[in-house]
Amino acid sequence: MVGKEDAEAQVRQVYATLTTALEAAGSGLEHVVKLTVYLTDLGDLGAFRKVREEFPNAEHPPACSLVRVAGLVHPDLRVEVDALAVAPSAG
Repeated sequence: MVGKEDAEAQVRQVYATLTTALEAAGSGLEHVVKLTVYLTDLGDLGAFRKVREEFPNAEHPPACSLVRVAGLVHPDLRVEVDALAVAPSAG
């Protein structure tokens, strides 16, 4: 568990995991077109925005939906993100 009570650490881990998954698929964060963010505490929105601004497309971020949820699969998780990305053209 990364950042048991630290939303910013959890968001950083989400972005690190997302980056790894996208790279494995031949894509990257710059190709993300839609995010759905699930927060257990809306007070963590600032932490999410802070970390998001450090990654590609900060000037033109993808569309984003935010959902406050009562809980996630593990009780210590504060944030979950679904991302939709396009595959870059090969030619």
